Amino acid sequence: MAIVQTRVETGKVRGALCANPSYTVFRGIPYACQTSGANRFAPPMLAESWDGERVCDTFSDICFQPVHESGTPFADFFIKEFYPYQYSQSENSLCLNIWTPAESVNDKLPVMVWIHGGGLGSGYGHEMEFDGEAIARRGVVLVTINYRVDVLGWFAHPDLSRESGHHGSGNLWLLDQIAALKWVQRNIANFGGDPANVTIFGQSAGGISVISHLISPLSEGLFAKAIIQSGSFAVGGGWPVASLAEGEAWGVKACEILGITVQALRDMTGQEAFRALHYAQDNGAGPMPRYLLGHAALPEAPDRAFALGLAKNIPVVVGSVTGDNSLFPQPDLKGQELLEHALESRLGSQSSDFLSQYPISDQGGDIARAIIQAGARFGDIAVAEGQASNNHQPVFVYYFDTFIPGHNIVPFVPDGEAYHSAELWYVFGVLQRCWRRFDGRHYNLSQNMTDYWTNFAKQGDPNGNGLPSWPAYSQRQKAALRLNERLIESEDISNPLFDQYFIALKQLIGGHR
Repeated sequence: MAIVQTRVETGKVRGALCANPSYTVFRGIPYACQTSGANRFAPPMLAESWDGERVCDTFSDICFQPVHESGTPFADFFIKEFYPYQYSQSENSLCLNIWTPAESVNDKLPVMVWIHGGGLGSGYGHEMEFDGEAIARRGVVLVTINYRVDVLGWFAHPDLSRESGHHGSGNLWLLDQIAALKWVQRNIANFGGDPANVTIFGQSAGGISVISHLISPLSEGLFAKAIIQSGSFAVGGGWPVASLAEGEAWGVKACEILGITVQALRDMTGQEAFRALHYAQDNGAGPMPRYLLGHAALPEAPDRAFALGLAKNIPVVVGSVTGDNSLFPQPDLKGQELLEHALESRLGSQSSDFLSQYPISDQGGDIARAIIQAGARFGDIAVAEGQASNNHQPVFVYYFDTFIPGHNIVPFVPDGEAYHSAELWYVFGVLQRCWRRFDGRHYNLSQNMTDYWTNFAKQGDPNGNGLPSWPAYSQRQKAALRLNERLIESEDISNPLFDQYFIALKQLIGGHR
């Protein structure tokens, strides 16, 4: 029987047996203290200790976020798919959940830490598609976490930057994740996990979070491998970034609109502060910046960091799904204007320098067309190229394009297409929890994907006995694995235009350091 009772740094904990009693789940363990009052907008603080034994059989509240309300096709799709139940929200929610198959604290099993998606504005670590039994069955400990999202996880202000101790505010979502990873380092051995063999993985904004940890100096030494699911567009273009100064300026403007101080925001209840900042957004301040560069946790933009080889030199898996392209609708532009827009979305202020060397009328136009055609997959190639061209450890690329049964009610998710987030049911081995009628081919694919993911967590290589070969991406072999219910096979994703682009990009960025 797996460990049921153990100790963490703040006290004793008792878990609950899973449906399969060979595994235990510990739900709602605090990794940081509540974030109300003086702790609101502050970096996470250590959790408070407790007396006696804490029974961890219930998931915690979730962090404050917009409530999913039906009434639009978009909302109705995601409510039916992932959010049929609304959990209570509070600021006592910086908690994590652990599934373990370990029978002893001496087992030293590989550990996977899951970072949920939701655009950094929603989501939580115990969504119904996140479950650890299939991963535990393969001898791996799974940790899922909550972190502050939406306005209470983004808010920056000069007053907060002065008090922070690291000359920056905002990016609380990332600081929370770092605190959770540090907690894992200090405590996971007591659940039979090996702190020296931790793999972080996440999807969408969770994948962007993984990329952020790969480039953040504050995440150094906290994990050994990384899996990026549908989050590589942070490197390939399309993810909005802002400077710390812009984030602070937004905070000043919001307080002016509300006629209050930061202290007044802290004196409110969490719900009141959440609503006040949303009021400011809707009444003159505009959208709050959420991803702030120049901060201690994010000194560099992801595309620059990967191009220059500044990302951590560890094994990486990166991939996307067919429906990710719906996140990047092509603008209503024609000809040269469309092509220039495509390059500007990748290069930003450096696009004019690029176009001066590679005019749209020449190679620049060919490269832009190739980027548009690649869609979300371009980000996967940008990550892989950044790692491989800088002689980093292996990177493995995948593309998930299986047929998904069931009628979809939104126009951006065509029937049968692998929609954004569809692979989550497969990776966690929980197809039976979805309303869709998956068949045996889908269950076989799910088994293989969970094997690939956990093999990678164990050894830094997804390959294993009985699995189709998944070659690493390299400068000599630019390969990816295609995953669908019909077949699993490797494909060549080399593109000479992309090679020219990345060479030019590295030269441009190197000249602007």
